[in-house]
Amino acid sequence: MAVTEPLRNKKAPSATYVLLCLLVTSLALNVILSYVLLYELQRSTPSASSTSASRNAGVAIGAFYSHNASSIYIVGVVSEGDYAYRGVAMTLQGALIEGEGKVYVSTTPKIGIELQEAAETAFKAAQRFTKVDASRLDLLLSVIGSESIYVVDGPSAGAAVAVLASSLLLNRSIRSDVVITGTIDELGNIGQVGGIVYKAEAAAKAGAKIFLVPLGQRTDVVYVAVEKRVGPLIYIRYYPQLVDVEEYLRGKGYDVEVVEVSTLREAFDYFTGA
Repeated sequence: MAVTEPLRNKKAPSATYVLLCLLVTSLALNVILSYVLLYELQRSTPSASSTSASRNAGVAIGAFYSHNASSIYIVGVVSEGDYAYRGVAMTLQGALIEGEGKVYVSTTPKIGIELQEAAETAFKAAQRFTKVDASRLDLLLSVIGSESIYVVDGPSAGAAVAVLASSLLLNRSIRSDVVITGTIDELGNIGQVGGIVYKAEAAAKAGAKIFLVPLGQRTDVVYVAVEKRVGPLIYIRYYPQLVDVEEYLRGKGYDVEVVEVSTLREAFDYFTGA
């Protein structure tokens, strides 16, 4: 027993060291991933000759893509109680690096937006639209918000992700004064979402001049509060009211053109000024 007992006591520290090494390695990988995305976003735009060559080749894996990064606004809706909502605009940053066709998403600060599945679908739609095979590329996405919030209707960022990914694959710059909301499928069809009027106001506050919405959603419903006094009590009832989103924004003092789009191609043309 005098020999074996000390040996048993050495097993616990050994296991602790292994777990500690794994934890340090995991943290290091997360730091590296965040650094890579931030580094790519700070890189200068590739030269015109590189841009031309990549378009002619259709697929170009290497330094061109590993230094390609861009950003776009996405908008969501925050619930603040019964019939009380507000829109919020966030920055979606993206970069392409050599990889295996995967999509990685991070949020800062913590934002409850269901983006992973929508982003994967959007990346497929972008590849179909651009005719670029990205099976040897990874898409890095980072959502930057001004506050920790729970954002409703996360899949509505799908169309924005598809536009961003398309711009990265084609090395095309996109306008910062155009904002889009809508879901996306692998064929590039843009689908309807909720909270259009609140998202439109958030886009306007972010500086949008053109707000793209799914087909048939130029009008939206807002709930108007009506107070009624009964003796010493005041009752508040909310009534739905159909409004034209562009007129609604104009009434708030914003000059924003609201345009319906049904496909990724239509949306991309607005973002690139084509």
